Amino acid sequence: MSADRLVAFLQALIRTRSMPGEEAELTDRVVQEWHDLQFDEVRTDAAGNALAFVRGREPGPAWLLLTHLDHVSEGDASLWTHPPFEGVLEGDTVHGRGAVDIKGPLAAQTYALAALLARGERPRRDVWIAAVTQEEVGGEGAAHLVAHPPGEIGAVIVAEPSSNRLMLGHRGVAHVHVQLRGRAHHASLALHDQNPFFALGELLRRVQALTFEPHPVVGASSLTVTQVTHDSGSENLTPNTVTAVLDWRFSEEDAENRATLARLLRDLPTDAQLAPLWTAHNTPGFSTAPEHPLARLVAPYAAASQGDVGATPGVWKFATDGRYTHAAGWPTVGWGPGDEGLAHTTQERVSVPEMQAYATALADLLSRETF
Repeated sequence: MSADRLVAFLQALIRTRSMPGEEAELTDRVVQEWHDLQFDEVRTDAAGNALAFVRGREPGPAWLLLTHLDHVSEGDASLWTHPPFEGVLEGDTVHGRGAVDIKGPLAAQTYALAALLARGERPRRDVWIAAVTQEEVGGEGAAHLVAHPPGEIGAVIVAEPSSNRLMLGHRGVAHVHVQLRGRAHHASLALHDQNPFFALGELLRRVQALTFEPHPVVGASSLTVTQVTHDSGSENLTPNTVTAVLDWRFSEEDAENRATLARLLRDLPTDAQLAPLWTAHNTPGFSTAPEHPLARLVAPYAAASQGDVGATPGVWKFATDGRYTHAAGWPTVGWGPGDEGLAHTTQERVSVPEMQAYATALADLLSRETF
């Protein structure tokens, strides 16, 4: 596998800005690369997802290699050591927005397949590779993909950054906007029962006291307050309303979450609701047991890509499109190059040797294994 071509492709991806809903130019660039690499079928779908197919040696359900096209904003570009959209190669590291989330993993999955074809080999089973839209804002592209599958899918590898560690899932994520009501009045009156900041204080106390039972794979849920806004325009005027945003990372079922929220808000001046499941403000996670055949199959290849035969699987803190493939009944694990701690930061970068190790191990997996 040519490191030069892998790096050049990654740099081209980074240099193509692709915010959610604005992925079309990047889709075209990915499709062009897959055509140039002579994948057997290359196309896009109605959601703007990029899809390609590489025919295997044996019949049966296909692998799905899954990444996405969009990235978050670069923020203040002056805070970056290297310009966020130049794809600077410094030593053996490529810098830029999307380097780990998720253009490095997309490039590595692409060149794992390219490496097989370049040496005249075919994967043992058919392989679909997909780069989908709007992952960063709820997963509209992945939702379309599982509703309109390109073929029979037998197993999914989600290549979000994991430092090449096998990942067994992640918790769900919900955002609840709690608007606490009061009555605006002059601060000198100090009417605490009409000041919604005191109701907010009680809400914060309850959130702090809340505990969850640990899930055997993805761990215990968490709930915290991330934003607080109010409608007072003066330092000597209390607000009519205070709104707090609750960030909820959960493993419980939806009905249990709704009951928990009801207890959390009981007797407070609010009627906040948890959004319906499978909307942008409430999506579940997924978990795959370490004993699952897919986890056992991928584990040694992930360990090889880490250079650690004793490596143990992990779970992601953040959400991925694996929630959609898992819910569709497609066995799903995670495995991708890049440090997840660098995602969405101004230090975002990815190691070229790590991408190469991943691509080599993934090519070996695809050439040897079935399920």
